[in-house]
This record gives sequence, structure tokens and C-alpha cells, in this order.
Amino acid sequence: METSHVFSVRSAYKVQISQPIGAPTVAVSAFWNKQVPLKVVLFAWRLFRDRLPTKDNLLRRGVIPFDSRLCVVGCDSVETSTHLLLHCSTFGSVWQLLLRWLGFSTALPFGVIGHFWQFSFDGGNVKDRGAILQVIWFATTWEIWKERNSRLFNGNDCPIPQVVDKIKSLAFMCLKEKYPSLPFNYHIW
Repeated sequence: METSHVFSVRSAYKVQISQPIGAPTVAVSAFWNKQVPLKVVLFAWRLFRDRLPTKDNLLRRGVIPFDSRLCVVGCDSVETSTHLLLHCSTFGSVWQLLLRWLGFSTALPFGVIGHFWQFSFDGGNVKDRGAILQVIWFATTWEIWKERNSRLFNGNDCPIPQVVDKIKSLAFMCLKEKYPSLPFNYHIW
């Protein structure tokens, strides 16, 4: 607001540019990925805004009791989206297996958005390679979330190598649809 305490476009602009630089963000165009099913894109949109029904979010809203806040795999950590999808001892191993499969060696960032950006550009600045890595990233977070829900609601524990196979399959199907002339079949993938 101006000194007159009246709203103006100029005052709104001044407030916006005076804000400290916050956490990294993801441009809308980056995650509205046409190669990925809409339900996965919507999941990612909620993930980037910390709106998933993780146990910490449910606890904050008073939906679950304090005693139910820990990660579904029993690692004694509070289940946040960052913990679950990146740092959980069980689900974090998914990323290590995928990095080995892709031939990458890297230290992963702490936050989900930083992880998305680093993973998308680990293969270099080639446009198609980045798009393929984004599809793999979306497929990975989606399959980890589905496995979390299966463990939580059905009591089914799928072995981590099988989760990785599901990720590879989903990513391959999404990419094959976008790039029908992909120069390899699933067995080579």
C-alpha cells in the first residue's frame, strides 16, 4: 500500500519485488507434462505445494492423532512428503537403484523441488533427455506414493526392486506413447 493506505498496482508490485527470495519453485509448464497421465501430473502439482495427505499434513489438520504421524515403513521418522519420497530408508533406496540404472552418480538435494530440477538436468542440457528424465521422476514419485498407500491401507509390502520395475514400466509406456519411434523395446529399456 502507498502511504495513503490505498491499494494500487504499483504498491502490489513493490510488495512483490521486496519479498525475499524463497524456496525454489517449479514453473507450471515444467510439470504439466503431456507425456505423463493427468492423475500423475495432478499428484505432482499437489506434491510441489505440500498438499498431499501425508501424515504430517493430516496431523496438522487434526485428522489423525499424534501417535499416527510416523512413516508407514516403520523408520521412526515423521511422514512428510520430503521424507517419504526422498529420505526414507526404504523408499529412498528406489532413487539409488534408478540412478544406478541410469548410470548417474550424484548427491541428491534435500527438498522435492530441488530434487526435481537436479534429476531433470542430470543428463545434461539436451531437451529430449531432460523430458525423458522428468517422465522418470514423475513415474518414480507416483509409484512410491502408490506403494505407500498400499502398505498403509492394504498391508501389502511390494519389494523395492519390484517398485523400480513398475517405475520403469510406467515411464516406458508414457515415453513410447510420446515417442513412438523410440529406438528400443522394453527389454532393452
